[in-house]
Amino acid sequence: MRIRHSLKAIIPVILLLASTRTVQAQGGPPMQGMPMPGGQMAGMPMPGMPMAGPQQIPGSYGAYPYQSPYQGMFEQTYQRDGTWFKNSVSGFGPNNRPRDWFMTLDYTRTRNPKMKGLFGAEGVPTYLQQNDPLSNDINPGLSSYNYFDAVHADIIPKLSTNGIKLSGGFWNPDESGFLFSGGFQFQNEQDYDARAAALAGQLDTASALQYQRGGGGLGNPSVFNLGGRTDLDYLVNDILAPGTVFDTAGTTIHGVSGTTLQILDRTLLNLHSLPTYSGRSDFDINGESAPYDVQFLLKQSIATGGVNADWAFSPVYDNDRIKIRPVVGGRWFWIDETMNFNGVSTLLAYNSNGATADADTPVNAKVFLPNTGVAPTTTTIGTYVAPIGLDDLLVYSYIRSQVITNLYGPEFGFHYEMGKRKGIRLSGGTRVAAMFNSETIRLSGDNIGNFTGIEVLPDPITGADIASRMYDTSTRQGASLNAFRDIETGTHISPLLEQTVTAEIPIFDRLPVLRDIDILSDAKLSIGWTGLFIGEISDPNKSINYTSSPISNEFLSVKPGHTNFIQNTLNVGVNWNY
Repeated sequence: MRIRHSLKAIIPVILLLASTRTVQAQGGPPMQGMPMPGGQMAGMPMPGMPMAGPQQIPGSYGAYPYQSPYQGMFEQTYQRDGTWFKNSVSGFGPNNRPRDWFMTLDYTRTRNPKMKGLFGAEGVPTYLQQNDPLSNDINPGLSSYNYFDAVHADIIPKLSTNGIKLSGGFWNPDESGFLFSGGFQFQNEQDYDARAAALAGQLDTASALQYQRGGGGLGNPSVFNLGGRTDLDYLVNDILAPGTVFDTAGTTIHGVSGTTLQILDRTLLNLHSLPTYSGRSDFDINGESAPYDVQFLLKQSIATGGVNADWAFSPVYDNDRIKIRPVVGGRWFWIDETMNFNGVSTLLAYNSNGATADADTPVNAKVFLPNTGVAPTTTTIGTYVAPIGLDDLLVYSYIRSQVITNLYGPEFGFHYEMGKRKGIRLSGGTRVAAMFNSETIRLSGDNIGNFTGIEVLPDPITGADIASRMYDTSTRQGASLNAFRDIETGTHISPLLEQTVTAEIPIFDRLPVLRDIDILSDAKLSIGWTGLFIGEISDPNKSINYTSSPISNEFLSVKPGHTNFIQNTLNVGVNWNY
């Protein structure tokens, strides 16, 4: 198909405004050689008659001009299957505007990618391995269940965000046009709460105490009103409060919740560990896994946004049902993604609920029964030992890793259109780009590493003292000497691919109430999907070098780790054409 475009000047408007000018009708050209009045021959100018073509007299119009005031302002002539067709727009009347404008306002719901990689250092001995150096099990069956195992960052459930998008543009008479789109996904977060997951299948404390007292029956619920206090509350503010002498005998009674040992048995859980490399430390070249028995909370938060603008050329393919236009333009996209970790652990060494350690288990290990890892409420036969010379027996750890990514650059692709603009219409686009990726990674934290090594008793295997890689973990007066902070910026190239599909449906005029709203009188329902792929994006978890030995002046640091970023967005909104 060959298409010829001819844009005409807006001559009719100029002539109507110039009321003092004269416009002569266009007649047929004189034949050559034909006698004319006054003895003139055809082809020779008559006295006072303007010549064809551009005129020398300002404001005059020739009898045979290149442009006629009665021609269309836009004409398009094309051939299809051997037949010539012509489209023309006169420029007169309310329905012959030179451009068709459109705009869409959408609510968007986006599914964001999970973080990648192990949360912690790869290849570090597990907590079970480092407490079972002879590989003969701490007690039978202990190796077959979660024993402070590390977790992968993708254990956090899929994160979705809500947002808003405004898009629009215009089409010219020759079907070329301008397209723009801009949107923002508001920040949202998703978390993995290991403590909540461990307690999900268990009775609450009041119910468990009722069963214990009633020998398996519920008894009188009013007897077990806990007064608003929980086991965790007693643990943090009474049993292991800063400056409190640890109840070694475990016999102190804490209201209806029971003794110290009973509360410890119910409260301390076999959660997860955080493995870190040892760096230059001489204690252990392979690193160690630090256990968390009170809290292990991992969070991901994200917010995204961006704008793009494209020029769409006239269709390269048009068969009245499908139009395909090349597009070229530019794009800016922004990602703010953060990983937060909050962990709480005791410095207690213990055999909980009758679990027994074998001869090669270090004295500062935390040992649970392999069946559930959680002590029942009916008996208390656990033993708990506090380190010597420490007042703060709770370690509060945290990590915050934030990646801010700015992508900008040119894009090109195709825009597709199916159906009529007055009826149901499908449209979409494919765009690719090579984006400049300017990223900033910020990292901070405290008390990350082998805090359980604070015990100074001899190791049962080596006979040497168990030294710590960390300074005093107390955070009562603010950050400890184990705190760290790092930042890194950089720029590289990231590939981008976007695919969109949108359906515009004229449905509002068929629905009660909505059809009476003026703003929806000529509007359509817009429903669509957008898939976005961006390569070489830094992941908040993979961008951490998990090496920690504060007494050797080694802390967690930034080490960019790139991965693929994929978003899937559904949108629903209102489209206007005018």
